[in-house]
Amino acid sequence: MIKLLGRADSLNVRKVLWAMEELGLTCEREDYGGPFGRVDTPEYLRLNPNGLVPTLIDDGTAIWESNTIIRYLADRQSAPAFGGGTAIERAHIGQWMDWQLSAFNAPIQSLFVQLVRLGEDKRDQRVVDANLKTLHNLLGILRRALSDKGYLAGPTVTAADVAVGVMLHRFFALVREPAVDPRIVQYHGELAARPGFKAHVAIGKP
Repeated sequence: MIKLLGRADSLNVRKVLWAMEELGLTCEREDYGGPFGRVDTPEYLRLNPNGLVPTLIDDGTAIWESNTIIRYLADRQSAPAFGGGTAIERAHIGQWMDWQLSAFNAPIQSLFVQLVRLGEDKRDQRVVDANLKTLHNLLGILRRALSDKGYLAGPTVTAADVAVGVMLHRFFALVREPAVDPRIVQYHGELAARPGFKAHVAIGKP
């Protein structure tokens, strides 16, 4: 049995749980992080020196970093349609997973802090506006990568769509009427219709 350590409402835990659903996997999950704490204990830090969630434990081996966990699970399940069957396919999928981490995450997280974590009296509208401008530019990049039908790496959902889709969900939850290309709206809607997304991503707060 795979064990996943991390609270269900963590965005990175949601990402892993959605990926597991796409791969037909189940796990035993334990609450760690946020109000549950437990991530600063010596026992947890031996598993994940960052003290963050999620951490996956499989056959006694601990793996951390959500995108690395997803890549591992795709390899574990021999799922080329999800993780890529060739070096080129894996690179095409991996580049979007890296883009999610290196480009897409930061402005969305900053926007989340401004609009959700801070009270309106402490909000910095200049920061909000700057992040929205950055995000609309990034969504333009995403739109150019999407064909009129299908997903980021072809006709089926892959790890790339899971990584990007979780953050896209947070963006749409924060910005109720985003002025984005209809194809991005369609793409988000197609991801949101998937059972794993409904079960693990579209829950609670954004």
